[in-house]
Amino acid sequence: MDNKVNEQKIESTESFNETVDISAIKNQHEDLEQESEPDALHALEDFSSLSKEELLNRMEEAVSSVDLDQVKSKIQKLKDTFRELVREELEAKRRVWEEHKESDDDKFEPAADFVSDKFEDYLKKYNQKRTELRRSRDADQRKNFANKMALVDELKALAESSESMNKAFEKLQDLQLRYRKIGLVPQGNVEELRKVWQHHLDRFFDVVKISKELRELDFKKNQELKIELIAKAEALTGEPSVRRALDQLNQFQEQWREIGSASKELNDQLFDKFKLAADKTYVRKQAMLADNKLKQVENLASKVALCEKMELSAEQIFDSHKNWQDANNAVEVLFVDWRKIGHVPKEDEEKTWKRFKDARQNFFRNRESYYSKQREDFKENLVAKIALCEKAESLKENVDWKNTAIQFKRMQDDWKKIGPVSRKVSDKIWFRFKAAADAFFDNRNKQFAVADALLKENVIAREALILEASNANLGEDLSSARLALAELQKRWMELKPAPRNDFERLENAWKKVQELLFVQLKDKGGDENTLQRIKYDQLQQSDKGRDQIIRERSAIQERIKKLQAEISSIENNLMMFSKSKGAQSLVAGYQAQVEKNKTEVDKLKLQLKQIPRA
Repeated sequence: MDNKVNEQKIESTESFNETVDISAIKNQHEDLEQESEPDALHALEDFSSLSKEELLNRMEEAVSSVDLDQVKSKIQKLKDTFRELVREELEAKRRVWEEHKESDDDKFEPAADFVSDKFEDYLKKYNQKRTELRRSRDADQRKNFANKMALVDELKALAESSESMNKAFEKLQDLQLRYRKIGLVPQGNVEELRKVWQHHLDRFFDVVKISKELRELDFKKNQELKIELIAKAEALTGEPSVRRALDQLNQFQEQWREIGSASKELNDQLFDKFKLAADKTYVRKQAMLADNKLKQVENLASKVALCEKMELSAEQIFDSHKNWQDANNAVEVLFVDWRKIGHVPKEDEEKTWKRFKDARQNFFRNRESYYSKQREDFKENLVAKIALCEKAESLKENVDWKNTAIQFKRMQDDWKKIGPVSRKVSDKIWFRFKAAADAFFDNRNKQFAVADALLKENVIAREALILEASNANLGEDLSSARLALAELQKRWMELKPAPRNDFERLENAWKKVQELLFVQLKDKGGDENTLQRIKYDQLQQSDKGRDQIIRERSAIQERIKKLQAEISSIENNLMMFSKSKGAQSLVAGYQAQVEKNKTEVDKLKLQLKQIPRA
């Protein structure tokens, strides 16, 4: 048997050492297999609607995962979403701060954000674990390379040994099994290792001249391994996670590369079955991507609609803080809605976000322009109000009660006309002005209270005189009555003034008493002219009385002027009516009014003659 085997010319090792071109499978699905595009596998997982606290919890879970490769793209999305949310919150706080800042020199100092600090700690921990994993993998791969190179040396020695064919083939199978069990090697050494292993494998078959029967044994072993991989690949259809199915399929493809050839007639069949099984997993992936693509197109339409709304908001200009606040709230709602919408097609992602972001920034620029102008107005208003405060403070101790009170009321009117100042100083500057005004009016009220207390005695005296005069009998004849009335009036005028609160009441009471006394004079034969002379004689005895005479003369003179103007106007109208037919009834009414006014003018002129010049 051995001689027969040794005499047989072995077929080309090319068929035995077939290198299965797995790229034939992979190239058909290149877009699905690139590790640089993990988002395609996790595109349906959207974190944009989560709060910072919720994102922090998701990050904690992801970092705690055993399989760091599985969560790599997830952590990247969590990081991007979280940092964008932090940036937006920071910008919102900055805008609120800018509304209330007093000067452009003020610096924005945000409060500490413990959630962000914790998130960054988790991210740092993840990066450390990734670094450690990468170092561990690199070390393992270098060790694997060294181990495989050691097996290459064993293969080389086996090819050069003179052992029996059966024993040599048993050692070869052991070497191949051990070789396949060793894990991955550094990517840069893969091709080198494959070539050197293949070279010594070829040398082995050339040297030992393995028989066709032994080759068939090797083919059978390889066939069994490949059938096992085909079954595993077909079972991936039951794996719920497409991502895990693809990860396992990649492992099966690497294992397929490590297995040698089956018989020539079975190689293509086995490869086609393996490819068919692999295609089923890729079809699932394609279906998922197709569904996702459709959803992304819908998301794009939603985001374009939000862009249009944001652009409309950016075009609006408002003239009040409330309107800007309402518009700002509406813009923030648009941004929240934007974050709730999932991904859009990759080719549209950047330009769509830029369109939305630019419109949003334009809105905030217009808003900041308004508040910048408002701050300038606040500064001017503050200067004006400080000037009023200083003026009020300079007058608060003034004892010229009447004129100073007029000035304070004028300043209060001016204060109302000045626009608002910053909320930060609004109360402070108002209370400063109010304190000065209150100080003056408190001083005035205290002074008036003291004066009114001193004048209370005068109230008693005047009330006593009013009571006496109301019961007085002026005498039997006109002459004695005139003297008695004059004496009462003189006593009234000589009394000291009453407090302001009692003045009007006492004056009205005295006028009523005077009217009763004039009735007595009239009953004793005094005519109207006599009563008027007595009245004005009494008024001329005091400064106040003389002021009253002047006021009465002026009032009568004004009344005469008004009546004369009406007479002149009516007479001019009568001249026009006289030329119109059917105006007799109107003319008669106007003529009656003219006569009435002339009679009143004559009467007023007589009254004016009776009033002495003060």
